[in-house]
Amino acid sequence: MQIIKTSTALSALLAVAAPFAASSGAQAADLPSRAAPVPSFIAAGPVANWEGFYAGTFIGGGHTKFTSSQIDSRSVSKTGQTGGPLAGFNFQTGAFVYGLEGDLGLHLIRTRNPGSAGLITHNVDTLYSAHLRGRLGYDLGAFLPFVAGGLAYNESYVSLPGLAGDRGAVKSRYGWTAGAGVDWKFDAPFFGQVILRGEYLYEGMPSATYTYDALQPSVRMKTGTHFLRAALITTLDPKGRRTPMDAMTVDWRGPYAGVIAGYGRARARTSDGIVTESLTSDGAMGGIYAGRNFAFGNLVVGFEGSTSLTDWEGSGTVPGTLNAQNYRNYIEADVRGRLGYSFGRFLPFVAGGVAWGRSEQIDRATGSQRGRIPTEAWTLGAGVDYMIADNLSARVEYQHQRTMKNVDVFLNGVILDQKRNADLFRVGVAYHFN
Repeated sequence: MQIIKTSTALSALLAVAAPFAASSGAQAADLPSRAAPVPSFIAAGPVANWEGFYAGTFIGGGHTKFTSSQIDSRSVSKTGQTGGPLAGFNFQTGAFVYGLEGDLGLHLIRTRNPGSAGLITHNVDTLYSAHLRGRLGYDLGAFLPFVAGGLAYNESYVSLPGLAGDRGAVKSRYGWTAGAGVDWKFDAPFFGQVILRGEYLYEGMPSATYTYDALQPSVRMKTGTHFLRAALITTLDPKGRRTPMDAMTVDWRGPYAGVIAGYGRARARTSDGIVTESLTSDGAMGGIYAGRNFAFGNLVVGFEGSTSLTDWEGSGTVPGTLNAQNYRNYIEADVRGRLGYSFGRFLPFVAGGVAWGRSEQIDRATGSQRGRIPTEAWTLGAGVDYMIADNLSARVEYQHQRTMKNVDVFLNGVILDQKRNADLFRVGVAYHFN
């Protein structure tokens, strides 16, 4: 962090007068005695040091109130975890800082509503949320208190437990969010200039109708969630701005963050112990990625993470039945190490690590459904980064995922064993911070 130094009128007066002290000494004895003026101490105002692009990751807790209704209405509350990436851009006018920020958080907040005489017992689960917020803050030098508010997007899951397997539905909703917090900017060892954030965030979601069975009345549910989050953020270091490059000298070192989009294709194999069925799902994906590079001559090593919303859909047959099985993968995340070799503006690389996914699956004939089926996988891939400008790069890459361990899928009262492999084709654009 650039340290802002203030000066006083007295120190400025001494600095200016020092060269003349010797020559004026003799003349001073002939002048009448005069009292020295009282110096004026005026502190300099804050320097505009919050403007620019930033990105990071957050982790925290959420407390959700689930309110469900049929004939009767009943609310239950649950506290759980949340975490994910964020990115934004600040503008600054004087001491006022304003801008736009987006984030994507994966939640683990779920519980059971015991119901009542007019409300069936059911499970409730908030899966993930995305926020797009405007921010307004006031520059206090190292600290930036702020308020923020805007749009929220959420997917939640309602299901009915039963001996024949859960029946349920996943719904997406648009709502609103508002909150406040404080950013603290400082120089950290190894990482350079970083921001630590603490904030409170409220997310309000309207009611949606969850239809899980044609023979049962639907459940209406709305949610309100209080989040407390801490974030670690990277921002442009004024002391480490990149020097203008030419075709052969490109500095790949330092942190970067950007957006990705692409196409994914997953193959799921599900077995009941006797019969194995396969299905293929595919579709679009898009999200945020960030990482940090270290250079040793032309050799570039580093680490990277990404989180994306996906819409991979497919269908097959539930093992042991003739029933159609629908599959939808809705979120993907990964953490990878990278190794590349720089050829000027081009950086071909290989990358490997671990990946996580979430899917919803349903037996269309019986309505048996699971809305949060995890996938854990090893991932390996390769790609090329190209430095478009001094602080901007573009990417094309391929990534393969192979299941680390099989998961249980509970449909129709039977525990099915499932593994999933996937291939991802992604393009991205990233901003390099120094």
